[in-house]
Amino acid sequence: MENKIKQPLYILSLAVVLLVALSFVKVEYFIERINFTIRTFDLLSDIKDINVEEPAINFLVGTPAVNKASLNIIPLVIEAAKRADELFREPSPAQGVKTPIIGNTAQLRNFFEAVKLAKSKSVRVAHFGDSAIEGDLITADIRETMQNKFGGNGVGWLGIVSQDITFRLTTKHSFSQGNWDAASAYTNNPKGLPFGISAEAAVPKGNAWVQYETTPMRRYLRDFNTVKLYYTNAKTSSINYTFDGGSKQTMALKPGAGVQELILKAAGKAKKIRIDFPVAEQAVVFGASLENDPGVYVDNFPLRGNSGVDLQQVSTATLKEFAKYMDYKLIILEFGLNIAGNKTDYTWYEREMTKVINNFKAAFPKAAIVLISVHDKSMKKGSEFITDPAIIRLVNAQKNLAKTTDVAIWSLFDAMGGQNSMPLWVNANPPLAFKDYIHFNDQGAKKVAQLFTEALFEQLNKSK
Repeated sequence: MENKIKQPLYILSLAVVLLVALSFVKVEYFIERINFTIRTFDLLSDIKDINVEEPAINFLVGTPAVNKASLNIIPLVIEAAKRADELFREPSPAQGVKTPIIGNTAQLRNFFEAVKLAKSKSVRVAHFGDSAIEGDLITADIRETMQNKFGGNGVGWLGIVSQDITFRLTTKHSFSQGNWDAASAYTNNPKGLPFGISAEAAVPKGNAWVQYETTPMRRYLRDFNTVKLYYTNAKTSSINYTFDGGSKQTMALKPGAGVQELILKAAGKAKKIRIDFPVAEQAVVFGASLENDPGVYVDNFPLRGNSGVDLQQVSTATLKEFAKYMDYKLIILEFGLNIAGNKTDYTWYEREMTKVINNFKAAFPKAAIVLISVHDKSMKKGSEFITDPAIIRLVNAQKNLAKTTDVAIWSLFDAMGGQNSMPLWVNANPPLAFKDYIHFNDQGAKKVAQLFTEALFEQLNKSK
């Protein structure tokens, strides 16, 4: 019988060689959607006392006891090492600082009075923002917290043609490709289409469709029984729709100007709806709302790459039309990142955002308006990441804007921890922001929502 007593020693030696080799391989890769980072596992870290430049990965080929076939297990070894590293690492302290809402907080009383009746009447909240809220980030957690506290079941507003459908997890959104004319305040509008409340519009070219389907990601968003479609300038025509792939139903559109609402009712609880627009240019379509009356609905309105001033492109008349259907009791404006730069004067920004706020005040006179300030953003100085000085100037400008317009403001910059706080969020365990030192990940978005709703509920307690 062949003596195999030395084989375990060979396997162990190979494993040690591989781990030592991997200690010289620089790996830093973040998988955004699952919030997971693959990093270098350094077996020799405890005995190193100087920084060593990492050689290229090709040095492994030709190393004794390591051949090209062995490289196939490198990703598995990296992942196993990473998970072991995370398992035994002490968790970092929770990030965030308790920060109150300041400014005109008295206007929040209307919202607080409304949510007392949310179990019998719908209460709507609008959350406008830049890319920080795309994919329903931050908004989804604010919505879930409010629905858990005050009641409600439904995602609320969804666009027709949206940019974030590939990474939005709270609703599966799809639409026919190539047969919608779409425009928005954050892209372009060559045909001069009127914008709806989301600063978007879409016109079917014929045989166009849009479909919304719930996902199991959020307990409060797993079904709906009502879909409200918003449009204007319709021809005498009809749309077709199906709930959960059932029998086709037809509903006529109301012709004419002004924002129109078409209510589609499911026989019971539904998880999917498809709406077909068979006629070319039959209407300018703004979006739809998925609901289960009554309760709180928090509508997500992301404007990618925008400073917020382009909300002026939604006319006050249109906002007033929407107010007939969506009587918002709270409007949250979360912008600033896309105007932060090497600027020393934000007078122009304050002036233009004043117009935006005044338009909302005119259309929704009973709504409380809360600004969420720009958050910390880092720039690299030497080997360190520090707060971009423009951010501090912009936060001060936004606080001045809140004072000038007599609305409330919640400083996300201060809630993060103030100056130089972004690296703490990036390096938290688990990470709360991406390695660009600008954007929050899912966990960071959840933390922002938690800090904001805690500040909001603190005001609620004070009002009692």
